[in-house]
Amino acid sequence: MISLRRHVLTLVAVFLALAMGVVLGSTSVATSIRDAVVDREETTTARLETVEDDLAAERSVSGRLDAMAGTLAPSVLDGVLDGRPVLVVVAPGAAEEDVDAAVETISAAGGVDAGRVTLTDKAVDPAADAEIQALVANLPIGTAPATDADLGTQLGTALGRAGLLRTEDARPHLRDVDRATVLTTLSDAGVIGFEPGTLRPGQLALIVTGPARDEATAVRLASFARTLDSEGAGVVVAAQLAQGERDNAVTVLRSAGEEGVSTVDTAGSDAGRLATGLALAEQLARKQGHYGLRTDATAAVPSVPTAPAQ
Repeated sequence: MISLRRHVLTLVAVFLALAMGVVLGSTSVATSIRDAVVDREETTTARLETVEDDLAAERSVSGRLDAMAGTLAPSVLDGVLDGRPVLVVVAPGAAEEDVDAAVETISAAGGVDAGRVTLTDKAVDPAADAEIQALVANLPIGTAPATDADLGTQLGTALGRAGLLRTEDARPHLRDVDRATVLTTLSDAGVIGFEPGTLRPGQLALIVTGPARDEATAVRLASFARTLDSEGAGVVVAAQLAQGERDNAVTVLRSAGEEGVSTVDTAGSDAGRLATGLALAEQLARKQGHYGLRTDATAAVPSVPTAPAQ
């Protein structure tokens, strides 16, 4: 007969064996996990280094392009706008340095600064839709847009009639008194801002924007740009955008296959100034394109005209 003591010793031996197995097994698993983590860290590090190298190469190419554009811009842009007045429209989110670059580009291209209009946050706020719709309906702008038109179209019609020259004959849409009424009314309502006495009708419009808060705002600004384009001789929308950035009037116009308004995604840079000036000149000939360094651009810059647009 097996004694109680032997039973106890046998059980202790079994438990010791199990414990040793767990320890040894845990050590083996831990070693495997450690090796896997080390391998993954090494792979991640290698991939990160590759990405950093690619970004550095892209920045180098972009820097060289910008330097070349800065060297060429003065001679290439000289006179391409040939005294044409250009209205600058500043959308919410636009960087001040991009706006300054836009004004400098107009001057460098021989254009005339027709003044600056700033769209306020209220202009793109859905909560103000009913107020803006009622406001536009009562402005002296001639044939008003349909009552069910989106707010980008309605505001674009009002500002286009007051701030631009007609496409067909480059004459004002409205009498001076009506132009003043439209602009003052929109300003008093907090929809736009401008410095009194600084605006004249533009033949072209340059809209400077930035990342929008949401897709709805970007869509409204895109509609606004299309409407301005129909009221004048042409519109260019410029912004400084990263490769993957979305929710911007530039990206909305491009994704929709826009064939009227031109876009530039490198606003503020030397390459962007060159592209913007040439795109404005191109609009005078009713040509259009999407320019910059993003993958949805059709070219870095427009073709250089052989002579000033007439």
